[in-house]
Amino acid sequence: MIIVPIAFGYTQHIYDSLLKCSNVEPSLVFIENKNFKYRNFNHRVLNFFSKTFLNVNLKKRHILTRLKPYPKQDHIFIIRPDFLDNYVLSKIKKKCSKFTAFYFDSIGHVPRKKEIIHFFDRILSFDKEDIKKHGFEFCTNYIFDESKALKNHHYLFFNISSHDDNYRFGKLVQMAKYIKSHNWSYNFISVDIKNKNIKNDLLTIRKDIIPVHLVKEQILKSKILVEFQRENQIGLSFRVFEALGYRKKLITTNTDVVNYDFYNPQNILVLDPNNLHIPKYFVESPYVDVPDHILDPYRIDNWVKKVFSLED
Repeated sequence: MIIVPIAFGYTQHIYDSLLKCSNVEPSLVFIENKNFKYRNFNHRVLNFFSKTFLNVNLKKRHILTRLKPYPKQDHIFIIRPDFLDNYVLSKIKKKCSKFTAFYFDSIGHVPRKKEIIHFFDRILSFDKEDIKKHGFEFCTNYIFDESKALKNHHYLFFNISSHDDNYRFGKLVQMAKYIKSHNWSYNFISVDIKNKNIKNDLLTIRKDIIPVHLVKEQILKSKILVEFQRENQIGLSFRVFEALGYRKKLITTNTDVVNYDFYNPQNILVLDPNNLHIPKYFVESPYVDVPDHILDPYRIDNWVKKVFSLED
C-alpha cells in the first residue's frame, strides 16, 4: 500500500508503475480526502478548535476510516507523513509489517519530520544533509514522464512555483526583470495557494492548483526551465527530473546538481541567486541528449523496483 498526498499528480505515477509489476497488489490511499464533508456546523467548529489547541486535524484523521476495509499490509510506503499526527501514524504502523517513509522535503524545511522518525522501519530521503545527520537512505525523486523536445518554442524560459515563501517569489521577480531586460521571452507562473492576494505585473498569478498534465503542456512549449531552490534544502526537486524527462535545459540555484551523473554544463546552468547572469551561449546552444544508461536508474519503473526491492 502507498499513502501519499495528491501533490499535483506527481505521486500517482508510483502507483501506476507498481501496477505493472508482477506479484504485487498495490493499493493507493491519498492523505487528502476530497469527499470529506463536515456532518454539521458544530463538527466544523470542533475541528477548528481541535486544530488550534490540540494540533489535531479531524479531516486528516479521517484517513483511518478509509484504511479500515484493508487487511494488514506487508508494506506501507508513505510520502509526507508529517501531514498526519502521531496518533494516526501509530495506527497505520500497526496495520503493516514494514513501514517506510520517503522524505522529499528536507527537515530544515519541515522540522516535524525529525519528530516522527521513530515511527518508521526505513526512511528514504533526497536531502544529503539529512542523510548524514540521521542515517537515512539516499533516494532521489524520479522521471515520471518523457517526451522529445519540440524544435519550436513559444517562449524561452518557464517556471511554475507555489507562493509559499517570499524568498523564492522575490527571486523569481528579479529573474523576470533580468530576462525582460534582455528581450527574451518567458512564462513565469506563481500559484497563490494560500490566497495571499499577491500581485505582480511580471508574473502570472494563479489561484488554482495546476495539475501535472497541464504543467507538462507549458513545459513542452519552453526551452529552459527555471527553479529557485528552497532555503535549507539540498535535494533535487521534481523540476530537475522534468527537465531530464522532457529534454529541457535547466537553470537552478541548487549547487549540488553538479555532483550527479547526468550533469552537463550545456544543459544545466547553476545560478548565483545574488548575482543573476545567464550567458547568451547557454540560451542559444541546443540541448545535449543524456545517454539512456544514465537516465535509466531515475526512470519511474526502475525507481519503483529499487525502492520496493522488486525483481525484474
